[in-house]
Amino acid sequence: MEEVPFLGQQLTQEQIAEWRDKVAQRRQAIEARHAAEKVECYQRFFVNRCIAESRSTYRMEASVLRKQDLELNRQERLLKEIDRQLRIQQNAQDAAAAAAAVTAVPASAPAPIGAAVAPARTSASAAAPAGTRSPAPAK
Repeated sequence: MEEVPFLGQQLTQEQIAEWRDKVAQRRQAIEARHAAEKVECYQRFFVNRCIAESRSTYRMEASVLRKQDLELNRQERLLKEIDRQLRIQQNAQDAAAAAAAVTAVPASAPAPIGAAVAPARTSASAAAPAGTRSPAPAK
């Protein structure tokens, strides 16, 4: 049995989920066999030796499953990082497109709101020099 058969391959989310299910099923089978062996060991004369052998076998098989879990975790982190980088890149492109749309104002467009527009002068204020008050209107 190969320890990590998918090592060196880039798995998809679906493949990772399938492998996780396989690993979980194998782990349950190993734990069930180990529990059955333990019960069987108590029927023998050399109980401690039997339990030690069973535990040793269980640890070796569980070690293989642990390596597979670690590789699956690594692959999942890699996929998440790729997704994160793609989101960052997409957000940057969206921001650049929005900035380009804002700066490219057409020439026939009206002046933006808040643009400095000189107020229209009335005849009374036009005749008065700057800094002087215009005469009060007659009643």
